[in-house]
This record gives sequence, structure tokens and C-alpha cells, in this order.
Amino acid sequence: MTAVMDRKADYSTFPSLNKQQARMAAAQLVAMRGEGRAVEDVILGRVERFYRREARLLDEERYGEWYELLADDLFYWMPMRENRYRRDERQEFDPDAMAFFDESKADIAVRIGRLSSGLAWTEDPATRHVFSVTNVEVFETPVSGEFETHHVFSQYRNRSEHDESTICGRRRDLIRVVEGGFQIVRRMIILPQSVLLAKNLSAFF
Repeated sequence: MTAVMDRKADYSTFPSLNKQQARMAAAQLVAMRGEGRAVEDVILGRVERFYRREARLLDEERYGEWYELLADDLFYWMPMRENRYRRDERQEFDPDAMAFFDESKADIAVRIGRLSSGLAWTEDPATRHVFSVTNVEVFETPVSGEFETHHVFSQYRNRSEHDESTICGRRRDLIRVVEGGFQIVRRMIILPQSVLLAKNLSAFF
């Protein structure tokens, strides 16, 4: 994982998705509505443990270890939301619409590299994080070894004494069983806000 932390890394060699693959991945996330069969408690417990560890790695800025939790075919998506009347029947999340994040594993590597370069002035002094995950639901999918998950997250951030914010939302993940645990294949971050109230989105979710 040292290549990701190396500011001279050749990011063109990192795992990526083309435009069509990203669009298909977004459509897959939109279709994930928690309609599959709920998993047994043993698997649910393993997934909850996985998310607790992920939250701790993000809090402690152990981004190299967090990066290893991401599958090579990762799609990481935070779509923007609109304020609409209830009578508006358009699809709320559109794979072709604007998004705060629309990233592959290579894009994540670039962001991690920037944070470790010493040139990210918005993170020097560093932001302190407290990340929590609750309401975890896990469902079977048609693909053996892959699970659909839905959960709520809360991220408190504090920087330079008086600069603080709290971001809450939901995540939809597709996770895959790998040796030693799970990897995140798809992630959709859903904020309740139509206008972002935080000063930046330099953190990972």
C-alpha cells in the first residue's frame, strides 16, 4: 500500500472504471432497496464488526489500511439531492446527474495521496473525526459471497478549536466476502441536505 501514500505514484495504473461501468454501478446502487432476504445473525455480527473497524480506521487516518478494504472494482458515489414536491415522480437519484463524489478506487488513491503529500492546507492542522455507524441491515444478493447493506452514519469533525461540523446520512453498500473479511464493492452516500452546510468534503465517508 506504500504506492498510494507515495506522492510520485503513477495513479494511471490504479484500478479504475470507465464511464459506462460507473453508470451501471450507480444504477445498481439506486436499485438496492433492501428487498432481499435478511442474513442470519452470525453474518450480521461479522458485518457490524467490519463497519466498526472501518470507522476506527477513518477516525485514526489509517488510510492505507482503509484502502485495503476497497475492492478493485469499487464505485464510490455521493449523489446530489433536489428539493421536490411530492407530486414530482422523477427518479430521485439519477446516475447521469451531478454528484459530490463519483469515484473509482484510483480516484480514492489520488485523494489519499494528496492528504499524505503535506500540500492539503485544509487538513493542516488535521481534522479530528468521530465516525459512528448504526442501524445496520444486511441482505442476501443473487451473487454468492456478496451482500447488500443499509446503515446510518454520523461524522463529527473538529479542526482548529472552533471549526466543527456534524454530517449525518445513510449509506448503501455492496460488500464482498474475501479472505479475512469483506471488501466494499459499491458505496452510495446519501445526505439529507440538498445544499451542503459543511465547509468541505475532504473526509471519507
